[in-house]
Amino acid sequence: MTDQLKRAVADSGQTLYRVAKGSGVDYSALLRFVSGERGLTLESADKVAAYLGLELRPKRRRKGG
Repeated sequence: MTDQLKRAVADSGQTLYRVAKGSGVDYSALLRFVSGERGLTLESADKVAAYLGLELRPKRRRKGG
């Protein structure tokens, strides 16, 4: 989930500052998260995901496997 959220932030086409401001997450916390220095709280991750329009859902399993 961490890697996917980092990738979504990077692929959003927005500056890190814009994502932080738009999601209501502290810029320095988001910067440390994407640089791998620290994690995000679940609450902050939820805010970023909601801002970017992301959903958490189960992975589809292949039939017969």
